Amino acid sequence: QRKKLHPIEFAAWMHNQFINIHPFVDGNGRVARLLMNLSLLRAGYVITIIPPVIRSDYIEIIRTAQKSDDPKPFYDLISNLVWEALKEQLRLIKGKK
Repeated sequence: QRKKLHPIEFAAWMHNQFINIHPFVDGNGRVARLLMNLSLLRAGYVITIIPPVIRSDYIEIIRTAQKSDDPKPFYDLISNLVWEALKEQLRLIKGKK
């Protein structure tokens, strides 16, 4: 999958795969986000968080993706969050000059 997908899509795909496997009683979402961020960092992107204000949307998009077998809305969400994280990092860098 890594070679077929853009690095951000691959990170989101890894997240989804882990969520679908759901190997633990608790902490699956946290581990999925850690794996996603590891993948993003390895590809040269920044750590991306799921802001608490959109957490319910994030969970709903995951559930919808699982039911419909269409990961695109989740990939779009993660892409937008990565974009926001990159903009925030640039803002911080510019502010430190």
